[in-house]
Amino acid sequence: MFTFATDYCITVFISALGVLQLAFSVGGLKGLLVFKSAIVARTLGLTLAIVGFVLFFSTGTRNINDYEGGLDAPTQALLFFYGSLAAVLATLALTSIINQRMRGPEAEPESGIDSLRDTNYALSLARSVRYWWKFCQKR
Repeated sequence: MFTFATDYCITVFISALGVLQLAFSVGGLKGLLVFKSAIVARTLGLTLAIVGFVLFFSTGTRNINDYEGGLDAPTQALLFFYGSLAAVLATLALTSIINQRMRGPEAEPESGIDSLRDTNYALSLARSVRYWWKFCQKR
């Protein structure tokens, strides 16, 4: 049904979602977790990483040379980039919606990636843009 390249991109997306959730739970970035529990997030992450791998290799013959219908290296690298980028963007959008109520401290909000321990990505980005806009106006 799908082409070899589409299968590859979809399974990279699934695996990258899992690896991101695993990394965010280990790093303590609660604002980027789909589930609040670190154990659930790690289990989900590990499961998605394994499911992506199994789906790719169990749905057809994957050991194909690029001149026989497989992927050549530049195309494979580009599809890996697109699948991973889609996973990052989907994670940022989904967790900003799910963690909408995470506001973090109002007085002295953390800056940078540390702010994602207590707040969602959208709010953290808005605070950062506001800070830099005020900083640039002072100069």
